[in-house]
Amino acid sequence: MVTEIELKYFVTSDNTQEKITQLFTTKQLSFSCVTKQLSNCYYDTTNLDFRHHDMGLRIRGCDGKLEQTIKTAGVVIGGLHQRPEYNVNIVNNFPELSLFPNEIWQSTQKVEQLQESLIPLFSTDFTRIIWLVTLSSGTVVEVAFDQGDISSDGRSVKICELELELVSGITSDLLLLAKLLFSVLLVRPSSQSKAARGYGLWKNIPVNYKKNITDILPIDRSHSISNAFSTGINYCLVNLHDHIEYYITSPSLVELEKITETLSLIRHGFWLFADYLPEEAVKIRDELSYFVHLLSWVDNAVNLQELTNKTGNYRRKLNYSEQLVEQLRMEKRRLPTSENVIELLHGQRFNTLQAHLLEMLLTEDTQFSDSLLPFAQQSLTKSMAVLFADSTPAQSLSSEQYLSQAKLLNRSLLTGTWFGLLFDEEERKHYRAPWLDIQQGISELQTLWIIHQQLQTLDEKPKKLVLWQGSKVEGLLIALDSSRNMALLTKPYWLDES
Repeated sequence: MVTEIELKYFVTSDNTQEKITQLFTTKQLSFSCVTKQLSNCYYDTTNLDFRHHDMGLRIRGCDGKLEQTIKTAGVVIGGLHQRPEYNVNIVNNFPELSLFPNEIWQSTQKVEQLQESLIPLFSTDFTRIIWLVTLSSGTVVEVAFDQGDISSDGRSVKICELELELVSGITSDLLLLAKLLFSVLLVRPSSQSKAARGYGLWKNIPVNYKKNITDILPIDRSHSISNAFSTGINYCLVNLHDHIEYYITSPSLVELEKITETLSLIRHGFWLFADYLPEEAVKIRDELSYFVHLLSWVDNAVNLQELTNKTGNYRRKLNYSEQLVEQLRMEKRRLPTSENVIELLHGQRFNTLQAHLLEMLLTEDTQFSDSLLPFAQQSLTKSMAVLFADSTPAQSLSSEQYLSQAKLLNRSLLTGTWFGLLFDEEERKHYRAPWLDIQQGISELQTLWIIHQQLQTLDEKPKKLVLWQGSKVEGLLIALDSSRNMALLTKPYWLDES
């Protein structure tokens, strides 16, 4: 039995083999390079027993030899795959389960029955170029570039992947080599293995990357402060990879919003736990801020899309001024394209940030074993205390006052996302509901503010449109005041907790 420790990336670069070889040569790394043709057939039972137990069974053909492999349930930390596997050389081109150790099977799995029920599901056929690299520290890493196809029942998808597997040495060196490769290749972390895509192909179901981060992270009262942070970051990082993959598959502002929201949630964790993190965490947080700010145009783009979409809520009213509609379209055209975004998501700096996050997870500091609950209560109290601190429930606020609270409100709600599972669900939802209404209302105010700004640039301002815009803002402010009154008078759900 061996335990694979590897990083996996999708590759979009051209001339990948030449770029990798040139990089290793230029950096004077010791390496050898070979090319292999691999043919793999994956097996399972008709009821997918292996899949349900998070196991993968295959036979691989290479250089005239056959090898059967079973991979058992492992761990994925922010894109780093650690999975035990068992390999056995065989003669016949069909798995013999009895050749694997008895201890790998669950008590509910009967080997004889599994053997009788095995069927081939899909195959992967690809060319693998392997560089065996020895770093100056002595760490040995296998870098493999795969190109080929996954096939099942006449359907197929392409393979173009890079895998870095730790042969011997330390994991930090594996990440060091990955960051070096980012300087010459356009890649993104692979959240789906070849086997996972093969199962989807066999079932004729596209891989579903459309996962939403719920408004709660999987952190409960059993966590210490240290592992609460690492659990939250790992969860967010996995979801970030999925959102990126879905955006690549089907670019949309909705999915790009989820990417920016996830980055903001990760960055917020660095703010919350700042006193418990090493000094180098500040640099990671600054990089997260860089990308959050870089993508800050997305909110504006969503508002512009709403305004220019023929089925949008405001589009009919905007027909009062074709000049205004055209100005909004021009503003929209100035925004980055999906091609610009995809290039960013495959870039060196973004990949390096994710590698730094992963490296931090792998070097978790366990010395802070303090109880999480008091820390969460203090954080929630602090984050909510700043909201509308200078106003009273009976006071009416202006558009500018509400818009100025947007960032503070978002941060306060993110704090609640980090610590949601520590408290009663119903009480939490009841408390957050009016605050979420305010957040939505402020977003609508921002859309109306765009109309206001564009109206000021018109030579002739359509009276009907000006009156409508003012009326919408007035009505929205009344609704926001009502939600704010309710929010300020609702008892915080995290108080009086033992």
